[in-house]
This record gives sequence, structure tokens and C-alpha cells, in this order.
Amino acid sequence: MKKHVYLRTFGCQMNVRDSEVVAGLMKKAGFALTDDETKAGIVIFMTCSVRQHAEDKVWSEIGRISKPGRKNRGAGSVRPVIGLIGCMAQNYRERVFERAPSVDFVVGPADIDKIPGIVKKILEHRSVSKQACGLFDLKIWETDGLGRPEHIYHTGFYEEKGHAYAVISEGCSNFCTYCIVPYVRGPVRHRNAQDIIDEINKAVAGGITRFTLLGQNVNSYRSPDPLNGKPVDFVSLLKHVNRIEGVEEIGFITSHPRDTTPRLFEAMAEFDKVRKYLHLPVQSGSDRILRAMNRGYTRQEYLKLAREYRRIVKGGILTTDIIVGFPGETKEDFCLTRDIVRDTEFDAAYIFKYSPRPNTQAEMMGDDVPRSEKERRHKVILDLQRAISRAKKEALLNSESNL
Repeated sequence: MKKHVYLRTFGCQMNVRDSEVVAGLMKKAGFALTDDETKAGIVIFMTCSVRQHAEDKVWSEIGRISKPGRKNRGAGSVRPVIGLIGCMAQNYRERVFERAPSVDFVVGPADIDKIPGIVKKILEHRSVSKQACGLFDLKIWETDGLGRPEHIYHTGFYEEKGHAYAVISEGCSNFCTYCIVPYVRGPVRHRNAQDIIDEINKAVAGGITRFTLLGQNVNSYRSPDPLNGKPVDFVSLLKHVNRIEGVEEIGFITSHPRDTTPRLFEAMAEFDKVRKYLHLPVQSGSDRILRAMNRGYTRQEYLKLAREYRRIVKGGILTTDIIVGFPGETKEDFCLTRDIVRDTEFDAAYIFKYSPRPNTQAEMMGDDVPRSEKERRHKVILDLQRAISRAKKEALLNSESNL
């Protein structure tokens, strides 16, 4: 039981896929997975740094797991090996051990292939030293990797039956001023198209039929090597995956408006296996705030994209992300965001209250919108979007009842 691993994931779909990668690597190395943390000798937290709330939750969970006297059937009378991996690991590095002394290892996103070896080393050290905790604990951190080896994506482990995430690119080079992702996941690195296709073919052979292609900005995808002698961009990749026998459905996230063109919409309308669903984060309806965010498009450019999507992809779903209370956001800026939600009529929206993230440019701008005002603006947009979504649902039900 000491070799049972409990893996808990916080954050986005990219973290979900990274957890699958880690789980597959651990199984390959002879470890077993468990959904019961009390049966685990190793507890690993896959973490997110995009918002403060996600980080606070992880620190709280580490404290709970390592509380003195807590019973753990997997590690016996000693606390389990505790690992913190993912974006928080890259953000805090060795400072994790100061904040949470019970953590045994810290591994950033580019170094996750090393986790099985690190865990084995810590277990061997405990076995030899007979130390459960204390002055001679072995602490390991790996946060200097520059890229992932391709083999980690080919363990064949997926959490869901019938569905798989496929990473097409790692990292991000957009540097939106509020976002910590480029600092914790590094610059964008695109996987070779052939490697992605091979991964999907192998998953199909294992019974997977539905796929979601993942990237911080899928529309910027460019394969490092040509396929069949031709360069491969994101639309070309969709075309190749759409042709794979056994694939029944293809989705993708996330699109960046700066790199999105009607050519993508035409492909979505044409390719029969591609879901008619587009997540296109607008973040703000104010040109002034969009410039401050370094988003690379204007309000009118976004509205034009939304109109083109609705025109080309008949019945397509359109969702978005919105941040309220960004530094310097005035009531007039906020009203422009409210208006773009009302005018675009998103099918759904994920609405966030701005929180400063360390090392980002926005952190230096000052968090000058009061919390109470952020709460008010959040509620206004949330209530508006709920009303839009409800009206859309009622209209759909009425149209179906009239058939």
C-alpha cells in the first residue's frame, strides 16, 4: 500500500491531461493508483496558479494531509510522501518547502517525466534512514526543464472511457499582462503533427472515439516538421485528425481572438467530426482595457469574429471568458463589457474577478478596483448571462416543441 498513489488535480483541462500523464508514468514505473487518499503512501497535488483561490485551496489541503496524528492506512504511522507539481511548483520552486515543510518534492510542468524516479528516491531514502519526518528529510525540486520528452504522451492512460485530451502545444508566448501562464509553463512549444496523430491512432485502437485538442492558444499551432511534405497549421491538423478512422468527435480549447480567422469557422462547418463549439475569450469589451491586457485585438474586431462565426457555423455554440475589476477599469469600461455580453449573446460565459498574480505586468499596475465593486460587477455580468442563457434555452425548447 505504500506504493499507492493518490493524485488530486486543480485547474484547467491542461492540468487534467498532465495528471493523466503522471498517472500513466507512475503505473508504468510499478506504482498503483487509488481514489482513497487514506490508502495512499504517496499524495501528489497537480496545481494551478492562475487565480489566488486555487493556490489557497492547495495550501489548505497540504496542511490537512500532513496534520499530526492524521490516520493514513497507506503510509502506516508516518505521513505519506507529499508532492506538489504543476504551475504552483514552477511559481514557488524551493520556497514551497518554507511554506509547507511537509512537502517532499516539487516538480514543474516541464519536468513531470522525472516524478517516478523522484518518488522512488525519496522512498529509498526513508527506508534506509528510517526517517518519517524531521531534520534529515530528503527534499527534491525539479523546475529547470526546458521541454518534455515526447514519450510521456504515449503511456495510453486516460481517465475517461471514450474520451481523451491530446496536447498539441505546451506553454504560451502571448504574455497577457494579467496571466502567469508564460512564466510557469514557459514559451509556446508545438508538438510534431505526426506525434499527435500517432497518439490519437493509439488511443483509437484502445477504444477512445472522442478527442479534445489542447493548447493555451490552439490557433497559433504550427508543426515543427511538415507532414507529407506540407506545413501543418491548426486547421490542417484538424483536417488530418478528422480523417482518422475511428475518431467520432473532435473538440478543441482554447482559441485566442488574435489568431482566429474565418478559415477556422469554415473548417468547423465543413469537417463532420468537429464539434460546433467555440470558446473565444473576450476578457473585456473596452479597447482601453484590452490594450492594457495586451490582448492584441479591438472590441470591433472581436464582434466581427463573433458575427462571422454565427454566420458560417450554423447553430454553433459560442462561449467566452470575462475578467471584471482589471486595474484601471472604470465604470464606463465595465459598461462596454456588459454591452458586448448583451450584444453577442454568448451561450455561456466564465466570469472572473481580477486578482493580481506574482511576476505579471498587471501586478505592477496596482489592484485599484475595490473588492465590493468587483463583486457588484461580477453579479451584473453573471445575472445578464444567466438571463441570456435561459432565453436561449427556452427558445430552443419552443422550436423543438413546434416541430
